[in-house]
Amino acid sequence: MTDTLDAALEALRRERFYEEMASAEQRLRADPVAWAAYVRERDAWLNPDLAAS
Repeated sequence: MTDTLDAALEALRRERFYEEMASAEQRLRADPVAWAAYVRERDAWLNPDLAAS
């Protein structure tokens, strides 16, 4: 029974986490300036120009 409760609590924790992530992304996308800044920073991390070092 403890394993079932643990699994249910973990599922709830994950569900709340992803709901909050989606909500935060919606708020960020609603602000064009903040979204553009986020995209620039994201792209800099995902596509680093290693030759520029």
